[in-house]
Amino acid sequence: MEKLVLIDGNSLINRAFYAMPLLTTKKGEYTNAVYGFMNMFFKMLGDEKPTAVAVAFDLKAPTFRHKLFTEYKGTRKPMPEELRPQIPLLKELLKLMGVTIFEKEGFEADDIIGTIAKHTQVQTIIITGDKDSFQLVDHETEVHFTKRGLTDVEVYTHKNFKDKTGITPEQIIDLKSLMGDSSDNIPGVSGVGEKTAKTLIQTYGSVDGVYEHVEELKGKLKEKIEQGKESAFLSKALATIDVNAPVDTDVSKMGVTLPFSASVKERFIELEFKSLSRREDLFANNESEKTDTSQPINQETTTIIAQDVSDISKIEKTDGLCLFASNEVVNLFDGKTELTFPIRANLLDNGFDLSPVLQAIKPILDGQTPLTVFNKKDLKHFLKKNANLELTNPCNDVSIMKYLCDFAGKSEKPEEVFLSYGLDVKKPAHALSYLYTKLSVDLKEQEMEKLYKEVELPLSDVLFDMEEAGFKVDTDALYKTGEKYASVLSELESQIRESVGEENLNVNSPKQLGDVLFEKLKLGKGKKTKNGYSTTAEILEQLEDKHPSIPLILKYRQLQKLQSTYIEGFKPLIERTTGLIHTSFNQTMTAT
Repeated sequence: MEKLVLIDGNSLINRAFYAMPLLTTKKGEYTNAVYGFMNMFFKMLGDEKPTAVAVAFDLKAPTFRHKLFTEYKGTRKPMPEELRPQIPLLKELLKLMGVTIFEKEGFEADDIIGTIAKHTQVQTIIITGDKDSFQLVDHETEVHFTKRGLTDVEVYTHKNFKDKTGITPEQIIDLKSLMGDSSDNIPGVSGVGEKTAKTLIQTYGSVDGVYEHVEELKGKLKEKIEQGKESAFLSKALATIDVNAPVDTDVSKMGVTLPFSASVKERFIELEFKSLSRREDLFANNESEKTDTSQPINQETTTIIAQDVSDISKIEKTDGLCLFASNEVVNLFDGKTELTFPIRANLLDNGFDLSPVLQAIKPILDGQTPLTVFNKKDLKHFLKKNANLELTNPCNDVSIMKYLCDFAGKSEKPEEVFLSYGLDVKKPAHALSYLYTKLSVDLKEQEMEKLYKEVELPLSDVLFDMEEAGFKVDTDALYKTGEKYASVLSELESQIRESVGEENLNVNSPKQLGDVLFEKLKLGKGKKTKNGYSTTAEILEQLEDKHPSIPLILKYRQLQKLQSTYIEGFKPLIERTTGLIHTSFNQTMTAT
């Protein structure tokens, strides 16, 4: 069966840019948005297995909408400079991969996607973060809406659309006609918000229906609707996707073939997409020889949703048993079977209470069975806190292996790691098994096995013990020092106010301080920001010999920082019974 996936390229690369940490190659090329896009793209290929794929992009040139309304999209912020060069880079990669790209002067990506969707008779999935595409949902077309980041996706189909939105796909246009759209600067009817607009559309069916029954409206609403008629119909024209754009809608020309060529892999290596370039399921060895197309991440596994805690007996205690535990799920994988215990958040949810599930896995925590886990240190805290269990088994820690072999520049959540390797986040224990096998090879290739086994793994246990032990704080001394600092700060505030001749000055307000220093006392031109004059330490230090208040302000800020961060900041962290502070040490993050 044919399946077509249409991707809004600009929407997805924007989502990826803000979801991923800023990454650059050794040459200084920005790559985070392209890397995030490719991770989502490959996950889509694995999940949906489409027979055809196309990616549509906007062009800089004005569209027919700009000719209708010159202020269309006029409120949008400029594209970040770090993202700008990644758009052509993404297009280059997609072309190299043989993925069909569409862009047409005078038309937006939405119009291209809408035209293809409406002129083909195949099952179609639109992937976008733009709600405009909701109007395209029909019996053949569904929209996969990226709500936040790269993993939070909501699916809209002709079956669930009205339940989710309260209106039909066609009425999305009418809704925007009345309420407008601030992201695109579509004006709508002044003073009519989403709730009122939706009620009107539900009552009268369309914007035309609203104006046919305008006499039934009352008071201010009637006045707003009458006065906004021209704007409403202009907004309708702006919000309507053109499904007759001049593009080739032949699906047979949009095929996508796996594995990709060795030249694509080489480009991935150049861009330092380490985890992606190692994916054997994605790339051929060379132009004529293809690798085995079997996908280890999708290998058949028996997945069991537990019905009772006794279902733990269905898992074998084998070497390399994988354990994943969180507040949402507890999963085990023994090489053949993934057992899932869904954890309920409240009494009304389906699933299990956490503590009984953890108690049920106690026989596995025998101190002998080797386990593969993600972040052993945090798992030890989790087990102790929620079920008073100790983890003494020999463990392999995938989070540390990933940190050593393929550091992403930040501390990563397990779901982020699974996604970056194209793994199913709904099978986290199976994902741990796959990653352990893969990263073990990488550790060996990069000659870091000794570092991992003899330094990093033992360090994890040491850090756990340090966090459990905590450190003692002399509470009396802390409070006495706080009182002393408070007295000194109060005196300094009085001296600063007297020095500048302002009895009511809030010394902690940069705006008030800036106005006094640069407007009243004329201590130079100052540096204007959108919130007033800048009063950073660097600027104040340049004025230190120009007025007696400046040394006082600098001293005040130094003491105030110590007071707020290290005295007041510590107080709520101290355990009342023990006088201890328990800190957290992050082993998989580079920081100064």
